[in-house]
Amino acid sequence: MHALSDMKNWERLCGLGIERWIDEKKAQGKIRQVGFSFHGTSHDFDALLEGYAWDFVQIQYNYVNTHYQAGTAGLKKAASMGLPVLIMEPLLGGKLASGLSARSVALMKQVSPALSPAAWSLRWLWDQEEVTVVLSGMNDPAQLDENVATAENMMPGALTSEEMTVIDQVVDIFKEDYKIPCTGCNYCMPCPQNINIPACFSSYNISFAVSKFSGIQQYLTSTSALQPGKKASASDCIQCRKCEKHCPQHIEISKEMMVVKKRMEPMYIRGALKIISAVMSR
Repeated sequence: MHALSDMKNWERLCGLGIERWIDEKKAQGKIRQVGFSFHGTSHDFDALLEGYAWDFVQIQYNYVNTHYQAGTAGLKKAASMGLPVLIMEPLLGGKLASGLSARSVALMKQVSPALSPAAWSLRWLWDQEEVTVVLSGMNDPAQLDENVATAENMMPGALTSEEMTVIDQVVDIFKEDYKIPCTGCNYCMPCPQNINIPACFSSYNISFAVSKFSGIQQYLTSTSALQPGKKASASDCIQCRKCEKHCPQHIEISKEMMVVKKRMEPMYIRGALKIISAVMSR
């Protein structure tokens, strides 16, 4: 059951006959195990765990999200009920792999020079006996090889106190750098105004994590703001909130768009855009 957020969602499915359907498919051997992925509050997660005889659960979990959605408490409760726990967003949309600041990477390298930031994140998860499966997106065979090697060499309780201290420090730095918790899942898309919402948020966060210049540069090139006649930037948001209904992170997107606009579209940028737009439209 994809993206259950509360008992209301589950009860609606039950009203449509989902339980009978599951029983039939299991009897036919077409379904062996039934679980749900979760994007809600910790209270709702507890209720859903008790609401059906699930075979497994899937939660968003990483060293930044220990108190977010199901969190560590939800992980432990599900495991205590004998449920396998599958982990999604172990790298938080790649931010814990390639989006950490130079300060964070330097801290990690001081302790374990050979480990990548992605390996640190996966090792943190596999250090917990309650974690059953980690779902990690990969872009090339080298990443697959690294993930396999990391898994083979990691056991619960293997992280040292020094490594845990580094992770705590990295979390503090991450929270300073990443103001909007967007994972780039694109569930908010498409926008009625054609705004690339994830790109707006990514650029905004980059402006803190790397530099304001880098953030604005990415913002201008990834939101089509330079193309005349196209509604593509944060300033084009009409506050319809359609996107917010679909955001697994429960971000107040319409509100954050105004924050993005203020930082990424200062007066001198807006003036330059008007000139560029006028020239390009000739």
